Amino acid sequence: MTKLTTFSKLALNILTLLSCCLLASMPKLSAVEIKELSAEELNALHQCEKNFEYNIYFLGRNVGYLERTIKWHKNTALPEATVTSFSEVSYLWLDSTYQQTTTMQYSPKDKHFLTPGFSQKITGLKSRDMHAIIADNGLKSRVTLDTDISYYQVENYPLYDIDTLGTQIRLNLLRGLKHFTLSRQASSRIDTYHFEVAGLDVIEHKKWGKLTTIKVIEVGEHESIVLWFSSKHDHQLIKAELDMIFSPLVWLTNFSLQCEP
Repeated sequence: MTKLTTFSKLALNILTLLSCCLLASMPKLSAVEIKELSAEELNALHQCEKNFEYNIYFLGRNVGYLERTIKWHKNTALPEATVTSFSEVSYLWLDSTYQQTTTMQYSPKDKHFLTPGFSQKITGLKSRDMHAIIADNGLKSRVTLDTDISYYQVENYPLYDIDTLGTQIRLNLLRGLKHFTLSRQASSRIDTYHFEVAGLDVIEHKKWGKLTTIKVIEVGEHESIVLWFSSKHDHQLIKAELDMIFSPLVWLTNFSLQCEP
């Protein structure tokens, strides 16, 4: 029972902490160039649809998958995208599904992303129905969890959902940042992450072979989070793990993008 309980908690953590970084394709841009992009240039680069597929492993066994799609919209006041995610995890008699729809924007003025709102539904042992509205440039939120309503406020860092948080991590890597702090609106609290770039790390991928990746670790309260990003794959997240006794592993298995000429 201990292993099953641990799995259910870790599966939920993986589903909610998996940082799929979904900024539009910029493989040829340097860190300096991305800082100097105008709103028009950034908006033009974002006219893409991206699709991601991840496999989830637990104790060496494939126990589920996660699929994510991002679609950038035209003719919006700020560069804006809709992100949809769906995941299923099954281990013995424990089954869980995860669905989320997120609206995310890029603020040329502040040079960071914003999350106007998102909706999330999880079924299984940790079932919940969550809707969040985030306002005041990311500093205030209204969260409806099932039928309960709560309000949150922060001072220094905008509140993100997991999709926008992942996007901001990728943007920070493209800018060459080595240390950065980000906050996430969880279901009943605010989680703050202190990320540090640990350096380059060569990993072996079943599909793409040896890859030189950028390894990012969390050095604060959530120090079990370890993320790997591949520059050969649009600086996207290619591997994630919670470094615990029963550590789930998440691997990118397919990645595609469709951009207009």
